[in-house]
Amino acid sequence: MGGDGQVKHILDWWHISMRIRHVEAAVQGLVQTQGFTGIPVLFERPAKSLRWWLWHGRARVAETYLRWLMHDCTRLAEEPLAVRTAAARVQARCGTLYTYLANNMESLVDYGRRYRNGLPISSSRAEGSVDDIANARMGKRRRMRWSPKGAHRVAVTRAAVLDGRLTVANRKRAA
Repeated sequence: MGGDGQVKHILDWWHISMRIRHVEAAVQGLVQTQGFTGIPVLFERPAKSLRWWLWHGRARVAETYLRWLMHDCTRLAEEPLAVRTAAARVQARCGTLYTYLANNMESLVDYGRRYRNGLPISSSRAEGSVDDIANARMGKRRRMRWSPKGAHRVAVTRAAVLDGRLTVANRKRAA
C-alpha cells in the first residue's frame, strides 16, 4: 500500500506458475506422444521460457510465445489422432493461460524485482497460516468454535501482519 492509501493489485505468482506448469506438462506430453513427427525443441523452448518472461515482467513476450505455440499446434492437423489430441490439450492450456494474462494485464508486475526487493509475490504464506488456524478452530467437535465472522477477522488480521500493514501504531489503535 502506498502512502496515498492506494492499493496495487497484483496477480499471485503461485497461480501464474501453476498455469505455466500446465502448459509445460501438456507440451511434454505432446512431444512424447507416439507418432509425433514435429521438432520437440520448437515446442519445448517457448513453453520453458514462459516462466522466465513472466517472472521478469515481460507479459507481452510471453503472450507472443503462447500464440506461437498455439499456431504450431495447428500445423499438426494431419498427424495421428493421439498427436492431434495432445496438440489440442496444448492449445487449450495455452489458451487458458493467454486469456488469464490478457484479462489481468494491469495486475502483472516484474515478480523478480519484487522478490529481490523483499516485496510479496504470493499470498501463500498468509493463506496457509489462516487455513491452519481456521481449520483448528472451526472443527465441529470444538466447544469454543469461531463464528464465520470471527474467522474472517482473524484471516484479515493475519494477512495484515504478514504483508506489513499491521504496524505497532495500528495494533495500539485496534486494541
